[in-house]
Amino acid sequence: MAISVSGAGPISPALQDLNTPGQGAASGGVPPAQPNGDRTQAAAVSIGQNGSLDVGTVDALALSLNSAAGIADLAIGAGKTVAGLLSALQGQAGAAQDPTLDPASRDGLNADFKATLAQITTTVQQAGFDGVNLLDGTSGSLKIPGGGSLTPQDLTLGGPVLVLSPTATLGSAGAAAQALADVNTSGANLDQAMSALADQASQISAHGAILGQLSTALKAGLPSSADAGAEGARLLALQVQQQLGVQPQPIANQSPQLVLSLFR
Repeated sequence: MAISVSGAGPISPALQDLNTPGQGAASGGVPPAQPNGDRTQAAAVSIGQNGSLDVGTVDALALSLNSAAGIADLAIGAGKTVAGLLSALQGQAGAAQDPTLDPASRDGLNADFKATLAQITTTVQQAGFDGVNLLDGTSGSLKIPGGGSLTPQDLTLGGPVLVLSPTATLGSAGAAAQALADVNTSGANLDQAMSALADQASQISAHGAILGQLSTALKAGLPSSADAGAEGARLLALQVQQQLGVQPQPIANQSPQLVLSLFR
């Protein structure tokens, strides 16, 4: 299930999704807001026939992007913490593989191992921001204003990324060897998951920078509507670039007129 970045009141307007053919800036207006579940409403930046832009809508979009950036940043930070905890588990499981380990030492390593597992669970559960947690398996894909999305990465123990079971133990040398293998696999999976999330977060930052420039220019008063149209075209070009990066097939097949409209 896809949800959209939102907040209450003025934060909720978002750029119209480029996947909707036949609409957008080329139509020269703002379509009625469309509800998306109980999360948000979407609206397009108004780029009319005279090239005008609405500063209130641009600022609202910037606030929505800030919310998305906060969600992504907290998730990435939590992912780094989990990576550190996996490193600790790796050391504990490696030491527990020794078959000559005395019972007291093994019990101590096992207690530390289970405590670290609990820390991972707590870290993942506390990775939410603005009511969205991309790491605990409860959120769907998060649509970003103007195109693109934040894809959740389920970091729950025993899940698709951290394959290590929450009940894993170091009670024997054999169990420790299995736990170590699962920790290593989890670490490799985590690297890939966080890399994907970081790439999506970078798209948000790039989009936010364009919106910031638009807002500053509009508040300062653009000298001509042509300049406003140029800024709007840059924003739309970024939308197309983002969409081409994540789903080139739908853009090529469904919305070529949106790309062509940038050159009219």
